[in-house]
Amino acid sequence: MAKSCLLSSMCKPCRAQFLSFHARRAFSQTSHRRAADDPISNLTKAFDQFGSTQHPSSTDLFARALQKNKQPRPTTTRPAAPLQTPKYSADLQQIAENARSEAATKPGSKVSPDEPYHLNVYAHRHNIHITFTEPSRNPILSFSAGNIGLRKAQRGTFDAAYQLATYTFRKMAEKQWRTGGKKMTMNKMHTLADIKRPGFGGGNGIEVILRGYGPGREAFQKALLGTEGRMIKPLISKVTDGTRLKFGGTRSPQVRRLG
Repeated sequence: MAKSCLLSSMCKPCRAQFLSFHARRAFSQTSHRRAADDPISNLTKAFDQFGSTQHPSSTDLFARALQKNKQPRPTTTRPAAPLQTPKYSADLQQIAENARSEAATKPGSKVSPDEPYHLNVYAHRHNIHITFTEPSRNPILSFSAGNIGLRKAQRGTFDAAYQLATYTFRKMAEKQWRTGGKKMTMNKMHTLADIKRPGFGGGNGIEVILRGYGPGREAFQKALLGTEGRMIKPLISKVTDGTRLKFGGTRSPQVRRLG
């Protein structure tokens, strides 16, 4: 009877919220803490507090419920954990010192003063690549048969390799570069004339490294020994064959056979 009187004294929105809360309360299991923080729960507690004799308005009930929710919650501050020193700090320091001492005994990464310049020639069946590098292996010039306007099957011929070798020798005579890379602008500009001939003044000259057995290998040798290589030939100090030979390993692909 008391509940029916309370419902009749409430407005329509408050009555709907009150009934929906009781429906949810029958089918849900929530903790006491969440129920205490719920404004609808505070509303029902206010109904129980006033009893059946008093009939407060819905505005007062909601004001009391919201005021209760605005109260600050007690906060618990945890004490800061003391800083713990790692267990293996001494061992790690010992390992780091050993690594530094070992690195100090290794030779530096500087280029040996006896290292010559390098002229790498990679000749295979379909193309030829010529690269001129510093003693530190930094590239100065790098060309292939496509750089002189040859395309597709023309790049693998004898004439293409001969033309590329001639073009490379001419560019080597014209090119100026800085030792140590392009970013080192403080170094003196070098040219092909600065490379001393081997045996004269302690110069190291140029090392020619041949790789591959394509038609461009013989064409490069013809151009170097001819009139086109008259400026490069006196600077040659060593000729090396860098062709890679296979020993064991995985099975090679089937040999291509034409015709």
